[in-house]
Amino acid sequence: MNRNLILFLVTLSTTFIFGQRNETDAQIQFLSFQDVLKYADEHAIQIQSAVIGEQIASANKKDAKSYLYPSVNASAGYNNNLTLQPTLVPEQFFNPNATEGSFRELTFGQQHVYSTGIQAQWDILNFQKIFASETTGIVTEQSEINTQKSKFNTYNLLASTYYSILLTQEAIVIYEENLKVSDTIYNSTNEKFQKGIVSEDALNSANIKQLQNRNTLQQALSNRIRFYTQLQSQLNTNQQITISDTPQNFRLTSTNFETIHPEITWQEMEVDKQKSLLKEKKALLLPNLSLNYQYNTSWATDVFTDFSNANELPQQYIGAKLNIPIFSGFSSQSKIKKSKLELQQQELQLENTKLVTQNEDDLLLLDVNQFEEELAENTKIMVLRQKNDVHAENKYNSGITSLNERLDSYEDLLNAQNTYLQSLASYTLAKYKLYIRQIDLKSNN
Repeated sequence: MNRNLILFLVTLSTTFIFGQRNETDAQIQFLSFQDVLKYADEHAIQIQSAVIGEQIASANKKDAKSYLYPSVNASAGYNNNLTLQPTLVPEQFFNPNATEGSFRELTFGQQHVYSTGIQAQWDILNFQKIFASETTGIVTEQSEINTQKSKFNTYNLLASTYYSILLTQEAIVIYEENLKVSDTIYNSTNEKFQKGIVSEDALNSANIKQLQNRNTLQQALSNRIRFYTQLQSQLNTNQQITISDTPQNFRLTSTNFETIHPEITWQEMEVDKQKSLLKEKKALLLPNLSLNYQYNTSWATDVFTDFSNANELPQQYIGAKLNIPIFSGFSSQSKIKKSKLELQQQELQLENTKLVTQNEDDLLLLDVNQFEEELAENTKIMVLRQKNDVHAENKYNSGITSLNERLDSYEDLLNAQNTYLQSLASYTLAKYKLYIRQIDLKSNN
């Protein structure tokens, strides 16, 4: 083997090894549903967007509070009076004996004027701004609840996909075994057909069952690929995902609800926010009081940047302003009435939310208990059907029973398996909904 070929093989092997390692590094492996939730908290778009919404609400809260503090502004300016406008002054100001109605043209001012100033204003009593600040504080708290709602909805969405993968993988194991059994039946029937023991109809029936099982397995394999792709989208990643888990590993530690449903907390904040908005509307009828202070200084000179003979002209004042709303065309009263009605709407919605979520919790507990019993019964039935199918297989191989009897027993097993998978899916669905409902999303932020 020449030297160039050796170098080529070494390079190819090295590339293959590093390529395999990079592919492995790019994989995400989940051992449990809790691992998925941890990853989602850091990568899922819905959750990350809600977290950013919290930060925006916090910035708005600081912005609203800033209006409660005094505002101070400094200014500086320069004017070049290219042409000073003349002013007519009565001549009698200078000469009492002058003719009445005669004027002298005079020019006041200097060409270059520099000025600096400072202005301060403080609304010491502005109820609208005070209540607006309270409203933004409630909105900030509500944004935290919105993050909890986003997590709750995202967790349920992820759980649906995650356990669809686990259930599909569970079904694939069963379908692979079914395909082996149908292959065995077909091969045995084909041998008997070649010997003239069974008819072509019997061979076709065995072949049909074999093709059906193969098609069922292929559909399950395709569905698993779809579910994995869907999970990648939900977790906002293009890395390959592998799951090493089974539905049986997921067990509930309790069936108690110790956390408040995020929808209830959200609606309670809606009521609080509407109460604060009502205070804002009522504040339209209240007076406002503000303080003002201003200090300005001007320097006037005929020569640019020459302050040796400049005239300094200071100005300073302090004032208070009281604004009392007397009549606004009934606009304020209409806004108050509208706000009261909106508050009633939110209070009604709160009562309905409490009722609906309570019923959902009760039904969820009922489903968990019911589906758990059904799964236990259907598991027993499937085990018994498996035993019967073994007996039917032995009888068929011994020539005691016909192929139709063998296929009938096998069909009973397939039906029992499908019923078992449906019960497992229903029970798993109820369990993960109950588990997510029990998560303390507030402490999980």
